[in-house]
Parts: sequence; C-alpha cells; structure tokens
Amino acid sequence: MKRKKPTTRRKKRRSARKQELRNLILPVQGGLREAEVPGSRQASTVGRLWNAIHRHVETGDSSALKEFEGKKIRDAQGIEIPLLTDIDEIDRLASAGVLSFESIYARSS
Repeated sequence: MKRKKPTTRRKKRRSARKQELRNLILPVQGGLREAEVPGSRQASTVGRLWNAIHRHVETGDSSALKEFEGKKIRDAQGIEIPLLTDIDEIDRLASAGVLSFESIYARSS
C-alpha cells in the first residue's frame, strides 16, 4: 500500500485560494452577464479582457483582444462562458452605453 505524502501548508493555502469565488460582470454576446468565477487565474483573465475591450473602445486598437479569441471561462456551476472578442458586438454594446469600465465586480446584495 502506498503512503500518501503529507499535505503542506503551502498546498493547502493554494488550494483554498482556488476556491475563492468572485462575483464578476462579464461582457457577453448581447450584453453583460453576472457570474461567480472561481480562482484568481480566471478572475485575472476577465480583468485582462476588460482592459482589452476598454483599450479598443477608447483607442480603436483591438490587438489585445486576439489573446481571448475562442477562449472561455468556467463559472462556479461549471458553465462555460465564451469571452467576447467580436469587435462589431463590442462597438454595438459601447454605443448603447452597456459597457461600463467602473468596476468588473458585481454589486453584493
């Protein structure tokens, strides 16, 4: 019978960090969507996406959006959410005043 390696504090902390949920607002086809996103990596991806969208809306430079083409994030329920990179849709949402860059975090109720 194999012995299990003892779990270190570092692994426990890292594991606990991955379980943190962040209630974020995501730009999606047709508008915005609120989602609980687990883990700092996915939250960081959403933040970088918002920065790329903001850069496009403010300057017309859409080069940063290429990093997110065809990518998705998975919310806490396991639902995959495609990341918005369609420039026409981003322009439409920006013109409609839907995109707000004040905060990507949803309001707590």
